[in-house]
Amino acid sequence: MDIIIILVVGFVLRFTISFTHSYSNDELSAINRLQYDNFSDLIEFGVKTGDMHPAGVQLFMKAWSLLGGTNELFMRFPFVLCGTLSVLIIFLIGNKWVNRSTGLIAAIFLSLLYFPILNSEFARPYSPGLLFCLLSAWFYLKLLFDKKAGYKYAILMGISLAAAMYTHHFAFLFVGWIGFSGLLFIKKTKFKFVLLAAGLAIILYLPHVAITQYQLSVGGLQWLGPPESDWLLHFIFYAFNESWWIIGTIGITLLLSVILNRNPKILKTQVLILSVIWFFGIYIVAHVYSLVSTPVLKYPVMLFAFPFLLIPLSYMLSRFKYQGVLFSVLMIVLATSTTREKDLFGNMHYELFREVAVDITRWNEDYGEENIYTVYNINNPNYMNFYANQWGEQIHFDWDVLEFGDAVKLREDLLDREEDYCIVGYSARLTLPQVFETCKEFYPTIVEYKKYNNAAVFLLSRKQPNGLTQQKATLAYFDENNTKGWILDEKLFSRDTLYDQDSTMKIAKGYLISGENNYGPHYEFLLNKIEDPFSKYIKVSVQAVLSEGAQLTASVNGTRNNQVLEYRGEPFWQGRDLERMIETAGEGYFVFKIPDFLRETDQLKIGVWSRNPDQPVYITRMVIEVYDNIWN
Repeated sequence: MDIIIILVVGFVLRFTISFTHSYSNDELSAINRLQYDNFSDLIEFGVKTGDMHPAGVQLFMKAWSLLGGTNELFMRFPFVLCGTLSVLIIFLIGNKWVNRSTGLIAAIFLSLLYFPILNSEFARPYSPGLLFCLLSAWFYLKLLFDKKAGYKYAILMGISLAAAMYTHHFAFLFVGWIGFSGLLFIKKTKFKFVLLAAGLAIILYLPHVAITQYQLSVGGLQWLGPPESDWLLHFIFYAFNESWWIIGTIGITLLLSVILNRNPKILKTQVLILSVIWFFGIYIVAHVYSLVSTPVLKYPVMLFAFPFLLIPLSYMLSRFKYQGVLFSVLMIVLATSTTREKDLFGNMHYELFREVAVDITRWNEDYGEENIYTVYNINNPNYMNFYANQWGEQIHFDWDVLEFGDAVKLREDLLDREEDYCIVGYSARLTLPQVFETCKEFYPTIVEYKKYNNAAVFLLSRKQPNGLTQQKATLAYFDENNTKGWILDEKLFSRDTLYDQDSTMKIAKGYLISGENNYGPHYEFLLNKIEDPFSKYIKVSVQAVLSEGAQLTASVNGTRNNQVLEYRGEPFWQGRDLERMIETAGEGYFVFKIPDFLRETDQLKIGVWSRNPDQPVYITRMVIEVYDNIWN
């Protein structure tokens, strides 16, 4: 009865959020790739070149969508089932190979923690990958330690291995690690069964080899950075809901188990050893691979190995004398943390497309789509229109998929626009506040905005005199009469006459950057000079007169303890070229969010420099302003 309750609770939590939360970016990417009507196109464009995952889940989603469409409730239901069945399998592993209490505690964790629930909701490879990895381990343990297990379990293991391989590349890596490390405990009489399982898995996977080779050849997850040395600690904290209530409950129970010890019987200590090897071993393999080759470590992929951290932890907790009390406390603490602390039934992790589509379609209706210029950074407009089309609407995007250098092109486009309103925002894409400030240059009034998790959308106006306020403060101001606090050479203030190629004359007056003096005024400050700096972004505005061919860049770098500030082993530096803006408006600006890896005791240096010292630049004014970051 106890495991039934755990399974029912786990299913209910997964199922109820599966149809109340809108699709994520990755899910809409997969659904968008269901458009191909024939098998060859689906494989070529929907899997091989259009994705970086094996074909299994995409093919399943195509077949499943033909039965009941692509709404969240129907499409996510099989993934919810996979997540729930995984809870049952971890119970069976713990119950059979360690003891019943271990199986129950591990099932409680997998059933109620936010991390596995979240990834059981998504129509992505994580919950089926988890299930197939657990099944592979279950059948492998039967072959290793059950005297009666033979050909049937070898075949079932081979099918499970192949299913994991077809589901996710990291699941492929993990089941390979399971098979290899399990050989430490193999008996000679069982070796043939393991070979049969491995051989069957390889044969079943052969049709996919060409796809895998192509996907590996194009580089994988290049957007991931190499893991830090403490990555595993951060992951474990995240996996346990980032909750000190949960960590404290576990810690107190472990301490009490020393005093109130029930000495539970261990059926197979080898399984505990293997669990430790499987979890920590695959982490070490992935960490090393991420450093020497392509980064592959991200939190969701460690879901495949996560149960094998839970099993030894659950065994240690099973030593506590009063198991009934422990089960009840764990259920209450985990359920409360997941639903309240992590806001399971809220929308903080999902408001990327449906909710924004509601905002945009409402504004288009209220203000007239013909009067609105829409700048929205999104991987594919079809993701947003997936929802808009359900309401009989179609959102037109004037700009989408904005890259780092597009802010200048966007500004040049805005110079010629006549619409009274501008919608600007982003969903699931890194979008610099430079884009926001570029739109605000032409549409300075914030009429309305909504911020979501990894998404935001703003309605700006060109003509409305009043709107929502965004707090800002001037950090530093420079001109010929205001140089206090700036690093410069007073002798470089100059007044000259410049001529362009067409003999146009202009008077240049200001701080001269030319020749060996290719650096302009710089301002240095400790980050703690800004209150709550990580909720701010900085705008550096520069007025200047440029000679023809001059190139000017505004930048920020810094020091920590008098040493060059570094991020991921490289000197920290951000900057933006200003000459194209200055040529059209006499002023350019560089906007950057204060990075969260900085410390408040770090010293930042903001300034300008010439990339072409042969062509003089005259800086007439510089302003450094700090804005409340309502953007991202």
